[in-house]
Amino acid sequence: MLKEIFSKNRDIIVNTDIDGFLCGLFLQKYFDCRIVGFSNSKKEIWIIPEIPSIYDPVYIDLYVVNPKVVCIEQHIIAKDDAHLNKIKALGTKFNPNLDRNRTFEGDYYHKYPFGTIHYLLAQMEKEGINVALPDLQKIVSYPHDGNSTTLGHIIMRADDALHSTLSAYRDNAIDWWEYLDEGKNLVSVFDFVNFINKCERSQTDAYKRNIGNFFKTAGCKGADGAFDSITDSDGNLKPEVYNFYHFLKEAFEMPSHLSIPQKFEIHTGTFERCFLRKNDSASDSILCDPNLYSYAYIWSAFKISEFQFHPLYEMMDN
Repeated sequence: MLKEIFSKNRDIIVNTDIDGFLCGLFLQKYFDCRIVGFSNSKKEIWIIPEIPSIYDPVYIDLYVVNPKVVCIEQHIIAKDDAHLNKIKALGTKFNPNLDRNRTFEGDYYHKYPFGTIHYLLAQMEKEGINVALPDLQKIVSYPHDGNSTTLGHIIMRADDALHSTLSAYRDNAIDWWEYLDEGKNLVSVFDFVNFINKCERSQTDAYKRNIGNFFKTAGCKGADGAFDSITDSDGNLKPEVYNFYHFLKEAFEMPSHLSIPQKFEIHTGTFERCFLRKNDSASDSILCDPNLYSYAYIWSAFKISEFQFHPLYEMMDN
């Protein structure tokens, strides 16, 4: 899967959160990928000027509806079994929920609960790549502010993997760790599980709070290590984004030559959030909208009886 994808196209667009940054770094290291853009999963895409279309690169940690666009991500994107089969038939969308037939209306509760980075590293090893993770217990400090954490807490914050495994969703998380390493021979999954087993379930919320504070002191706008925007209004990369990328590169012992661009063009669309119940036919018209750029089904923390259809983009390629 991965070797075939990146033998054809090494240009990638990654998310602006910790999951995206880490995916980008590991893909740069092992597949010689080139980060040519970022997406904040809302309404902006930043892409380098020499890329003619936002639909040309491979998207990491973001689902793009266009059937020709290759994506590797982990969101619930299929409404039901019929929709899932249509997406699978495209041959361009790679997602653990598709692998295990998890859909919005069918089995949302058992959705994949980790980051794209964990899925990606497991896939790398299955393809024979010797993934080298540093000691996840290693303590690292962010330059200039003295705040410290471990590499394990950084990488396990990707899509809340640690919290999901230690919390009420533990049974589903354990099932997914076992699925990722069915052969019991993947070093990366072993390292992740080993780190989790050394954590205290009573400290679940404290772990999440502490790593969130670490990211915020590092300049991130979100507790998930995310940036709302990566450039100024002229498309120049913000210093705090540059510094965060290079901190992660050094912390995870990546090759020194890896880098990200300094100048981007900004593409802006519209962002909408829709509340839908299961079997709501309104989603059919949304999914058929020719301007639909990306979406994901997520659980609503505001109305427990409903689901959220999020994010919905109408992104124009300017």
